[in-house]
Amino acid sequence: MAITRYFGFAPETEFGVAAAAPVHTMDPESAEMDPSGDNALIYEGMSGIDRIQKPAPYMSEGSISCLVDDKIFPWFFKLLLGGYKKTGTETGPFTHQFFPHTKSLMDSFTAFVGKDVFEHVFPGMVVSSIELEMDRGFLTASVEFLGGKDEKGALRAPVFNEGNVFANHEVTATLAGADGSAVVDGFTLTIENNADNEAGITIGSRFPRRAYRGALSVELGLNLSFFDTSNLERFWGTATGPTTGPALSEHPFVLNIGDNMSITIPRSVYNELTQPVGGRDRIEQEATIRGLAEVDPSTGEITGPVEISVTNDKDGYGEEAS
Repeated sequence: MAITRYFGFAPETEFGVAAAAPVHTMDPESAEMDPSGDNALIYEGMSGIDRIQKPAPYMSEGSISCLVDDKIFPWFFKLLLGGYKKTGTETGPFTHQFFPHTKSLMDSFTAFVGKDVFEHVFPGMVVSSIELEMDRGFLTASVEFLGGKDEKGALRAPVFNEGNVFANHEVTATLAGADGSAVVDGFTLTIENNADNEAGITIGSRFPRRAYRGALSVELGLNLSFFDTSNLERFWGTATGPTTGPALSEHPFVLNIGDNMSITIPRSVYNELTQPVGGRDRIEQEATIRGLAEVDPSTGEITGPVEISVTNDKDGYGEEAS
């Protein structure tokens, strides 16, 4: 038996109808995808003896841990957020913009996982969250999925086709309009859409027929060097202590990844901030920032709480959705 492990995926034209083959194939650090929940409905009568069973509603879930690249990974931004626009000339390069969409149903895809002895196929998968992390190494991600039924397939010979990946020195941060890279030791960005596929199970089917989009949340955790009180003052909203005014101070935040990717939180507030003194060790600040949507007062147009831009030579990430 040879080691044959890979993660592939392909967008679906109809929810839960499996794509024939992966469009992209990745070599993640891990791909943990399996059926979830109880497979059987067991009737528990007062006799105390389990006798009657039926197949239970059937769902799957899982995640991958991988590097963030500028070619394949943007698909997950599209599947998570829903909104997408492309600009550029006919021959490229193209700039792809990903942003929150208000449509109620999630776009789905089929996942293909090589597991040494068979290919595990998962139709009707949706992206429920993405967590990006930078800690003096590669820019990595954990992507969470929800799905329905699973199938057995034949193993393929994988051809990995990721794009450029990013290391610590290729990422910078703009905080409150100024370069804050020199004090950001690392970060974790978590984007969740609270997708719900269990609600998509109806009579006449054991499997979800659809997945609903939930409330979007964007949270940025920062590990910060401690040289002054500037971040504390942003947390307080004043220079000397907690504000007693009607609102907290708000700040934009931008992550620049390489020279062709950016993640913008146009409006945010500091939700938590600590500077624990751990004996003789250096003092490190830990901040939690919550992204907020921004409304144009003249047009009513909503942007944020997160906007992602990627420029590459790829001609698209499915249909545009504004």
